[in-house]
Amino acid sequence: MTDAPPVTIITPRGKLVVLAVVCAVFAAIGVVVYAVSPETVLNLVVGVGVVGFFGIGGGFSLLSLWRRSAILRADDDGIRVESRATVPWADVDRIGSTSSHLGIRLRRYDALASDGRPEHAADALRTNRSVSGWDLTWPANLLDRSPAEAAAALSGRRP
Repeated sequence: MTDAPPVTIITPRGKLVVLAVVCAVFAAIGVVVYAVSPETVLNLVVGVGVVGFFGIGGGFSLLSLWRRSAILRADDDGIRVESRATVPWADVDRIGSTSSHLGIRLRRYDALASDGRPEHAADALRTNRSVSGWDLTWPANLLDRSPAEAAAALSGRRP
């Protein structure tokens, strides 16, 4: 056991902030559409629909995406993939990167296959390995740091 803190890699949240602003603007437009002529049925329907879709629906979606933005978390037990399954360090063969992707190669797929996601089934992971050289990959635009920095942080956390 090490005393090092866990390494968490999240999605960049800047895009979520932009999405929040866009939802807020459209919700405000819905309010204005209704306020211009509240007695017109079309304005009522469009205004309430836009506020409901962008204001309420967008708000719930943004909160959900913000909470689920952790892609990887490495600690003493292993690497937790997307807050679902923890791959023990004994099952991790290699961690590496290219200029555009972070990759993890596994020795065994048991821990991931148990989470029930189709992209974590053994066949899907083998197909991914044959295409990319890695069982699990994440493009650079989904990482909060460069793929090389993410690979170094995860590798450095390995006991």
